[in-house]
Amino acid sequence: MAPNPKTLKAATRTVAATKAVAATRTVAATKAARHQVKPVRATPGASAGGPARVGPAWQPSRRAEFLVDTLGNKLIASLLRVAESQPSRWRRAEEVPSPRVAPILVDLDHIVGRLLLIWDKSVIGDWLTGANAFLDGARPIDVLVSRGSTEVIEAIEAETAGAYA
Repeated sequence: MAPNPKTLKAATRTVAATKAVAATRTVAATKAARHQVKPVRATPGASAGGPARVGPAWQPSRRAEFLVDTLGNKLIASLLRVAESQPSRWRRAEEVPSPRVAPILVDLDHIVGRLLLIWDKSVIGDWLTGANAFLDGARPIDVLVSRGSTEVIEAIEAETAGAYA
């Protein structure tokens, strides 16, 4: 018995549609992997039916939001040596910081958090951009950018010890 031409045509369309869906998913997964976009849990307090935050697992949008809220967009851009519009774009998750800036953003987020334990936010910008005796007169932001956060954290700990000694 020969196959029914209508059934054969319908089966062919179903196979073609399945392949098209699979190809679309593969393209989307490839683009996501290329841009390192990974789904992240929904923001705490977001509605249960709301969309989950999407972005890198290290959440640059949250870090940028914290830093901009604490120090202001202009100062953050200056400290990170990027265009003034960049921190706002990171905050809105429109862009992700470059590989050069990303580790500095993470370190700066940590350092500002540590500084808020001892000082008001109005002092932090001056501390980051002023000469520091614990860093042999260097500016903490320059040390952070050139050598990482270790020495800056040690300077914060020395400031804390001096504040309570």
